Amino acid sequence: MIYSITPGDDPPVVLVAGLGFRQDSWHPVIDLLRTGSTTFAYDRPGIGDTPGRADPARPISYGVMAEELAELLEQSGVDKPMVLVGHSMGANIVRVFADRHPAWVAGLVFVDGSLPRLALPAGDDVLNDGDNPDASPIDTLAGEVEVRKATPPPVPAIVLGRTPGWWSPRPIPHPALDELWQMNQHDLADEHHAPLIIAADAGHHLPREAPELVAYAIDLVVDAVRTNRDPAPTEEDLAAAGGHFG
Repeated sequence: MIYSITPGDDPPVVLVAGLGFRQDSWHPVIDLLRTGSTTFAYDRPGIGDTPGRADPARPISYGVMAEELAELLEQSGVDKPMVLVGHSMGANIVRVFADRHPAWVAGLVFVDGSLPRLALPAGDDVLNDGDNPDASPIDTLAGEVEVRKATPPPVPAIVLGRTPGWWSPRPIPHPALDELWQMNQHDLADEHHAPLIIAADAGHHLPREAPELVAYAIDLVVDAVRTNRDPAPTEEDLAAAGGHFG
């Protein structure tokens, strides 16, 4: 897999992109980070210039992608307590990774995390992780089982969610989906005893649409790890970054 590392201080920040997204989707966020941590971003097999898996037609679960990430982090020397940041489907990969490798997890940031089943009502039956011909389909049922079995680690965490009702440019696939999606963010926050922050004016692609808010959340968790305390966002700082409490 192809990855990039920006050297800095501990804890390292590991950025896990959503379904089919390349590592450069995080560039607007990385440019705004203030805590000076090492940052790590990567392209999964079949995304960007990373070759596909040996059997690209075989559906893969979040657990497969979590173990691929663990191997890559070990190879690149980023095998230490880290802040994991997962956007969309990446949040599900992070949840499974944190369950399987708790010693490597110092903090968590979930960026509009996807539903565990991932597939949307009235949406595509098969979801591929990328547009390349050798991109792998996602085994959403096995992935949901992995997420539901995962035990949240007791580390500082923040959950970010999109603006309720914001589904443009695509229409909402089902009238109840927005409520279900927001419930998923509340469930994530409850499971991880984390603050829930809602974007004031942004949709699902928060790293691109609200990079200030995403960077603010990451900096808060990094600082919480370094000071051994819980993240403490304030209403004033949230408003300045483009968000509010959920």
